[in-house]
Amino acid sequence: MMRRKSQLIALLVGVLILSLGLVACGGDDSDDDGDSAPDTTPEQTAAAADLDLGVGPDLALGAAENSGLPGCNDPNDTECPVPLDVDLDGEASAGGVTVSYPARYFDAVTGNDAPDGVLIEIAPNEKYAFEEQATFQVYFAGSVDAALAELDDPLIVEWSTETLSGTVGVVKDRDQDPPENTTIGAFALDDGRAVVLKLATTGQYGWDLYSRIFERMVGSLVVTG
Repeated sequence: MMRRKSQLIALLVGVLILSLGLVACGGDDSDDDGDSAPDTTPEQTAAAADLDLGVGPDLALGAAENSGLPGCNDPNDTECPVPLDVDLDGEASAGGVTVSYPARYFDAVTGNDAPDGVLIEIAPNEKYAFEEQATFQVYFAGSVDAALAELDDPLIVEWSTETLSGTVGVVKDRDQDPPENTTIGAFALDDGRAVVLKLATTGQYGWDLYSRIFERMVGSLVVTG
């Protein structure tokens, strides 16, 4: 009887020790989950860093997979500047056309204050402190082809927004000092005319710097007249 009682006590002690061991192991696993990060290779770490950088526009000339505007398309190129990507917090309207623009650094003029034939001109204001200069103009042209005829041998890509379809052309004139960059987006209207958003910049990287703002301004164009 005493022998059986001793065996029972030994069995209970063994079960208790086993249970305590499992709890301890479970606690260690929980701590690891909360405090330890999974092992990563240098390649994985570098890839994650690349994803977080967000530098360089994903724009390309005539690439079907991107359907992007022409411009700098290599984020790893040290010669490629990061495009400006500020809020389009201003809005200007004239002649039945409305466009949004970055009011923090630009002012818009319309009517008699704009150049002849231009509905809206958007130019740097007193807060603008960048070396690269940029001026946007909105106007009507007789057609898409007529609008693009202003450019000499441009890089061309078809471009569409939710409401407009047309063509964007870019010319980079390196012979000027400083270099000049001209971009024209011309979009066909039902009456045969085209609404145009033109960007003129100075500096070697004018287009690359303003490509994203231009793209977003094109997307903001609304024609009601």
